[in-house]
Amino acid sequence: MKFSILDLLLPRETKFFDLLDQLSDYVYNSCFTFRDLVVQIETLSEDERKKRFFTIKDFEHRGDQMEMTIIEELSRCFITPLDREDIHTLAVNLERPLDELKDLIRKIEIYQIHKLPINVCQFCDIIVSLAKLQQDIVCDLHTRQKVRKKVEQMHKLENQADELFNISMAELFCRQDAVLTVEMVQLKEIYESLEAAVNGLDDIGKLVRGIKIKNG
Repeated sequence: MKFSILDLLLPRETKFFDLLDQLSDYVYNSCFTFRDLVVQIETLSEDERKKRFFTIKDFEHRGDQMEMTIIEELSRCFITPLDREDIHTLAVNLERPLDELKDLIRKIEIYQIHKLPINVCQFCDIIVSLAKLQQDIVCDLHTRQKVRKKVEQMHKLENQADELFNISMAELFCRQDAVLTVEMVQLKEIYESLEAAVNGLDDIGKLVRGIKIKNG
């Protein structure tokens, strides 16, 4: 990170790192809770399902509030530790996976789904792995650790998710005896939302990499 004489006279507001870390933690915890829901969905009572739904919605709500806090703090601070636009863009993109997960549980609620294919569980494993990596690299923004290898790991996981998505679509629609059903359409929507969550997490890695390159 480059410094100037202004840094000595006007210290940078480093609280943004803590705010971004907290938002990143919400993302990880929401992803972990969602996987827990999916893996146990067949055995959960209705009350247990609702508790997990509430937890994921709460993380999304907290994430939305944190995003707004970061934006408000940007308007108050004279010198920030990173470019204002980078902080704003990262905050907005960190909130995206929370929106996708909220959308996913909304589908599960509305469609009253109590059983999901193994492919959905595999998607969730990828999502949690990505969420842990995004948590690490957001923290690396202020510890000055290199992120290249972690971003590469995220890209590999995103490629795995792409392949899993294609396989899942083929299993849904490419059988010779396949007849379009409501369940198939519902699962297609869930797979598309899972892929969107994966892409959102992968985008966080790319953003952090760009910010690190810019700041040295």
